Amino acid sequence: MATLSLAIIKSRPNKDGSYGIKIAVASQGSTAFISTRFKVENIKQWKGGKIVRHPDADVSNRKLRALLLEYENILDTMPNPNVSAVDVKSYLESRYCKFDSLKGYTEVYIARLEKENRVSYAQNMGYTLKYLIECFGESMTLQQFTPSALMLFEKHLRKGGSSDTTINIRMSHLKALLNAAVNDGTVEYKVFPFRNYKIPTKAVRDICISKEELHQLREAEFKGVSERRHTVARDLFLLSFYCAGINLTDLMDARLDDDTITFVRKKTATKKQGEKEVSITIQPEARAIIDKYLTEDGKLDFGYNYSQYEQFRSFVTKGLNKIGEELGFEKKLMYYSARKTFVQFGTNLGIPLYILEYAIGQTIKDKNNRPIHNYFKVMCPQADMAIRTIISYSMDMDEEETPIPEWARKYITKS
Repeated sequence: MATLSLAIIKSRPNKDGSYGIKIAVASQGSTAFISTRFKVENIKQWKGGKIVRHPDADVSNRKLRALLLEYENILDTMPNPNVSAVDVKSYLESRYCKFDSLKGYTEVYIARLEKENRVSYAQNMGYTLKYLIECFGESMTLQQFTPSALMLFEKHLRKGGSSDTTINIRMSHLKALLNAAVNDGTVEYKVFPFRNYKIPTKAVRDICISKEELHQLREAEFKGVSERRHTVARDLFLLSFYCAGINLTDLMDARLDDDTITFVRKKTATKKQGEKEVSITIQPEARAIIDKYLTEDGKLDFGYNYSQYEQFRSFVTKGLNKIGEELGFEKKLMYYSARKTFVQFGTNLGIPLYILEYAIGQTIKDKNNRPIHNYFKVMCPQADMAIRTIISYSMDMDEEETPIPEWARKYITKS
């Protein structure tokens, strides 16, 4: 397997005594080199694969790491990397894009997301790239992004019929992309393009279902050709609800053969500060569903051989949409409804927001404006009590839809 690293060739100094920094390609006992635009003035400025004793060392090292990452991502696409170093070098150079190009950098960024198993986000970033190229063309560079360019992109999206919600998504993707480019040293801005640009606010979707609808879903019996698909989709929805609204991708990757489930929510893993792991006890209702599909390695297997996660997610989504229609639900039923419903029921019961945030693995927004979070730590038992309370509430059809929270009962007299 070929490997890449940063290197200089000590025996080949430039005429002025400096040394060019290379991408060293090692494969099958041989080494080839790809030149870069970076160099060190003398051999003492290079140590351990890094530039040292140079005023711009930090910036240059970040850019070199980003460049190396781009070549590594290209290498990952090579059908057969078990060839000579010269052949690997030829493959890399033939597919290398100028790193400052919008298209080239975004494709590398998408490959990085896929490598981190953030498949859905990578796919959506690909859609955003499509619209960016439509607006600016393939020759657009990262350095050319200005506040005026952002306004032009927003205008392009609106002209194409995009809503504020869609524009919010596209602009958020672009902001994340430019932030990544700045952080890894690929581009520098005197003023960050988004500094004075306000991203349109997206509409909050009301996709919660009622207790009655949840009861209908739980008790529904499916027949005919859709029986298996509907049963799997329904079981996944309920399993998400019983596990505090866990996302489908996190559920499919989790080990479920223990009494607890511990996971890091992929959607916010790179944003969340501090403790990222969420650990909750598997409730009996969840265990009953898990045991139907549990394999020897502790993962779930629903008997469908989808090669990609997105295909399975689409299968579940379509199944839930159809179930909602057949049961006459007021709103479209989707997997995410389980998460929204769990939180809404918790809010109805007066469960503190910080406990709900821990249970669902949510990043705390505006934490700087909520300094109370500096004074406590949410633990698994607190989340377990909240989950148990919410599940019991969802099954008690005699309990009112919006009950008086337990802590408030002694202060309020019901009429």
